[in-house]
Amino acid sequence: MSLTALDRDRRRFLRYGLGLAGGGALSLGLADLLDPGIFGGVTPPTNSTSTATTGTSPTSSTNSQYSTLPDYQDFLSWLHSVSGKYSGKSLNISLEAEFGPYAAQLRNGDFERASGIKAGPYDIKPYALQLQTVSLMFSTKSSAYDAFSLDVENLGVFPGRSFSPIELAQRYPELTYPNINFDDFNRNCWGHIATYPPDLTGGPGGNTASTVQVIPFDTPTMVLFYRTDVYDQLQLTLPKTWDDHFANVKAINKAGLVSAPFGSVSMAGPDVSIIYEYQAHLSSFGGVLWEFDGRTIIPAMNNDKAIAALENFVRFEPYSDPGSFYFTWDDVFNSISHRSAASGLLWNGYSQWMNDTQRSLVPGLIGYTQNPSGPNGSFHPYAGSGLGVSRYTKNPEMAWLWTQWATAKGTQEAMVLDQYHVFPTRASVMTSPVVASKIGTSALGVANLTSQVWKANAITTLVGFPLWLQASTVLASALNTAWTGAVKPKDALASAQTKLEQIGKLSF
Repeated sequence: MSLTALDRDRRRFLRYGLGLAGGGALSLGLADLLDPGIFGGVTPPTNSTSTATTGTSPTSSTNSQYSTLPDYQDFLSWLHSVSGKYSGKSLNISLEAEFGPYAAQLRNGDFERASGIKAGPYDIKPYALQLQTVSLMFSTKSSAYDAFSLDVENLGVFPGRSFSPIELAQRYPELTYPNINFDDFNRNCWGHIATYPPDLTGGPGGNTASTVQVIPFDTPTMVLFYRTDVYDQLQLTLPKTWDDHFANVKAINKAGLVSAPFGSVSMAGPDVSIIYEYQAHLSSFGGVLWEFDGRTIIPAMNNDKAIAALENFVRFEPYSDPGSFYFTWDDVFNSISHRSAASGLLWNGYSQWMNDTQRSLVPGLIGYTQNPSGPNGSFHPYAGSGLGVSRYTKNPEMAWLWTQWATAKGTQEAMVLDQYHVFPTRASVMTSPVVASKIGTSALGVANLTSQVWKANAITTLVGFPLWLQASTVLASALNTAWTGAVKPKDALASAQTKLEQIGKLSF
């Protein structure tokens, strides 16, 4: 596409996008996404000790450490051998502001040098804005972006909008890495992040172009962060159960510490963040959000297990940072890192920022451990995302090369060893010699914990479907009203059940 044609396409994309927004006619119930804070998101990195860049920063430099890993070098050598005719061309990539994209941005220079393709700077935006971006791209059939990321719960909102990686491998065999090995991806990731409808049986996931939509990219996993100095000062032990955790939180509040006035903090704002945190409680009590009858989805939250889980969740409110009622994950990080709360459930990727002296007042004072257990055990929500090649791209071959690079075994080895320690979606990465030799070091402590959680299959995630955004709005609002005490947990879930049934038939 010529520069003039590309400019026309971008203007068309923006014109349609502004028209949809101005007319209040965003499809799929996305009008609320015009408020960038409604679903939360990670604040982009600043020019501090972190070397990651944002969507407005240059990508000519790279982190040369780990660039010589054998698996990574093998992929880069292959990439260089097949991409010659694309040298000098450009890609546009839309990613969510999360640590996986930041880690990829950190290594983007490797891709550009090996392929000759300019792939950066990436357009990295907070969750809601990036979701709006891909929604507008799909609704206008715009080629403004060639590749994009999509969270696991939103895959069902936009089915069929990307070329299946299986389809691309068949279409471009000469541009498909001989060692791509789809079977190497963690089966839970493949069954939920890549496959739609998701494989709910715990089986191997999809294996055809009609069932596999994207490639699993990253797996932000929720663990318990806590202030080690506070625990030491008050002689607290790490919690095994929710009751243990509750006792610790109360003790911290009672101590009246200036450096940690609140025992806990939660992402309890009325958005997707509260659903994820509630999921940790719900799974530990043996409850589920939905029951499934073939492709039919049945709300299942008005029952004893769901009610007990919500009662367990909201009992922490009086001892939590008061801002929790509108907080998302980024706010939870700020509360802990700025000496407000002494503990909280948070995505594992934030461990690096906790130790960044430009962002945190508690470097070296944060520990992390498994989530507390309920009657059914300990569970850790993960908010995995996949990478897709847009069906509207003018550059499917180049986008396919970039997507393979971003999810290759060697790239994932480098990304788990890099500063963000992004937990891989490929099962073989954590057992590769170079990673295995470092997994016991303190620097990889959070990756080691996450690995233990995944090995134990102590994980849970959200399931998306076409009406997910409408359903999630109902559910998030109900959970938030219970958290604030405006409505009792039992009544909040009963109301949510009724409203979800009124939305209409939910199905894949």
